[in-house]
Amino acid sequence: MRLSYNWLKDYVDIKLSPEKLAELLTMAGLCVDSIHKKGDDSVLEIEITSNRPDWLSYIGVAREVSALTGRKLRMPASRRAGLNPPYGLGKKRGIGHNVEGVIIVKVVDKKLCPRYTARIIRNVKVGESPKWLKERLEAVGLRSVNNIVDITNFCLFETGEPMHAFDLDKLGGGTVIVRKAAKGEKIKSIDGIERTLDNEMLVISDDTYPVAIAGVMGGQYTEVSAQTKNILLEAAYFDPISVRRTSRRLALSTDSSYRFERKVDIDNISRASDRATALILELAKGEAGEFIDVGKTAKAPDKKISLRLGRLDKILGVEISPARVKSILTSLGLKVKASSKNTLELIPPKFRYDLQSEVDIIEEVARIYGYENIPETIPPVLEAGSRLSTDAVIDKAMRNVLVNLGLSEIITYSLISRKTLDLARSQAGNAINIKNPLSNEQEAMRPTLIAGMLNSIRWNINRKEKDLKFFELGRTYFKETDNSFAEKQYLAIGVTGQLYDGWIGHPRATTLFDLKGIVETLFTQMGIMSFSVKEGLGSVFSSGSCASIEVRGDAVGVMGRIEPKVLHDFDIKESVYAAEIDCSKLTKYISLEKRFKESPKFPSVIRDISIVADKNISNAAIASLIKGTAGDILKDAELVDRYIGGQIPEGKIGLTYRLEYQDPDRTLEDPDVQAVHSRIISALENNLGARLR
Repeated sequence: MRLSYNWLKDYVDIKLSPEKLAELLTMAGLCVDSIHKKGDDSVLEIEITSNRPDWLSYIGVAREVSALTGRKLRMPASRRAGLNPPYGLGKKRGIGHNVEGVIIVKVVDKKLCPRYTARIIRNVKVGESPKWLKERLEAVGLRSVNNIVDITNFCLFETGEPMHAFDLDKLGGGTVIVRKAAKGEKIKSIDGIERTLDNEMLVISDDTYPVAIAGVMGGQYTEVSAQTKNILLEAAYFDPISVRRTSRRLALSTDSSYRFERKVDIDNISRASDRATALILELAKGEAGEFIDVGKTAKAPDKKISLRLGRLDKILGVEISPARVKSILTSLGLKVKASSKNTLELIPPKFRYDLQSEVDIIEEVARIYGYENIPETIPPVLEAGSRLSTDAVIDKAMRNVLVNLGLSEIITYSLISRKTLDLARSQAGNAINIKNPLSNEQEAMRPTLIAGMLNSIRWNINRKEKDLKFFELGRTYFKETDNSFAEKQYLAIGVTGQLYDGWIGHPRATTLFDLKGIVETLFTQMGIMSFSVKEGLGSVFSSGSCASIEVRGDAVGVMGRIEPKVLHDFDIKESVYAAEIDCSKLTKYISLEKRFKESPKFPSVIRDISIVADKNISNAAIASLIKGTAGDILKDAELVDRYIGGQIPEGKIGLTYRLEYQDPDRTLEDPDVQAVHSRIISALENNLGARLR
């Protein structure tokens, strides 16, 4: 938008040079792109943001200058003494009413035109505009047409409300209709181009043809000429979206459409019409007739916004006196409805559509107060949010898996009595003793989690809680040499009592295989696919029910049934199964990357193998042989039955394995499965001495 420095001075007393004014406006958010001289005037090219349509007028910009400089705003007079009745106060007529037998106004589409006003002015003398008016228009890049058209253009820039003057005598049937165009309807606009309309475009028409494209451009047939005697002055509100679409489809952008697209002030329409009428009567003589105002005239309820003065000071980082805050806001057109020591209750003017919340008001205060007056401060250095360490992420993932398996986490003391360590058959000699323990229960730092686990199990069993599944993640401490010590993260798991398979099943006693299943599920969920369980030894475990947990040949833990003598010493009468895993060793094998596996496209085949094998042969050895013999075609091999009885020879055991075969690329046929199945049976017989039952 072009802004004439001399024209702007008509509304506010400016003492600043054009260059200083440009700097002041730019700092307040009204960006001045350039300044160029035009005679004794300076024209500022300013960039208007879409949220500030009130700046698309000289009065709007003058209001900003007034607030920034403290100079009084001079509003132009809109009425003229001596008129009887004063224009603007004439009797208002509604839809379909004839004004003194001259005109009828009908608004068909009220959604796209919520308010339409028409002013009748008779006996005007159309002629050349005075020099001052020509200069004002030339400063913003417009050429003078005649005094009537020039006044509507002048008022558009002054008030921000586009207006259009029709030759009243050329309106067919004495009718003005605001409606949508018919598809294919044509109009020759005032630029001399015939344009084809569609049924989504809003037009102003008489009883026969369109006489203007609403909000965009008037028609050539009813434009004001030297022969015009009577005029109808239009001022209205047209829907912004409708005007934008029409402008784009017709590839026709005007000063009027630019403002309607950004929403004009609906409450300013009659005042703008009054102002234009005053100028027409002054420069073109004539007689003001009645004023038709159709549509939305009821005032919308005032929007109230509360401003907390403490909040304003906190956000801006500077204290501004309440009196200064009030002065700034009232100079921008806001009304102070109520005030207290800490709060202002404000009503923004209707033309400030952008003021919706407290932070918008704070921005207004900052703009006018001056960003350059807000002191620079160094932001406080805040400690960066710490990321979890790898060990912490792994611990959290392990906890989630175990909790989802139905285990409860326990936390036991790191300090423990030497007697408890002896009862748990731990290597008490490697324990780190406390020189001045507070009690006998805190004599040493724990070298194992099993002792604390057994204490917790005993405590719960003594309180009638016998079905227990516990785990603990914690540190253990031990001597490496006489002068060096170490601590490691360990995981302990303990289970005892009975398991329940749902309401329809029957409870059964917990076994070592339940514990093994927990460990296997944990490893699988932690991304450890290659692990095994082999026979092992542990001082706290029964010799025949203890196993070493290995990952790629590396022993990472041990599990088994707690030795009955140990349970007796802890006064536990139930069987307890426990595992202890060295997390420091396990961590290097863990992978928490998500894995996605495509669902199989072809069906699988299930076959069972029932064998009699030597008791000393481990399940791991049998499963390993089966998988190694079958190759890729074998999807899974699961031990589903274990039997020792009268039909099984002494020293032998009956085992049933369920084998699932599947090929990802084709459907397996019986000969394919049978060949592999037979090969597995032969391998079991030849390598392990097993035979089919």
